[in-house]
Amino acid sequence: MAELKNKPVLVGKVDLWWYGIALLPILALIYLGFSGILSPFIGLLGLFAFFFWLFSLVFAIASKLRKRPKDPRQ
Repeated sequence: MAELKNKPVLVGKVDLWWYGIALLPILALIYLGFSGILSPFIGLLGLFAFFFWLFSLVFAIASKLRKRPKDPRQ
């Protein structure tokens, strides 16, 4: 059980500005898919990517707002 508590931190710092950059191609996929330029299947993949992006953004904001412990407990 002690091994589970001492897991390394996988992501040290969250940069929220990457989420704005990632949103542009996702919105382009949705627009191109549902306007008929590309296959509508591409639009559905864009919608899936948008919801994945949205949940990822919520978790990133939650991790930014969470207070980290000042010292590790022994």
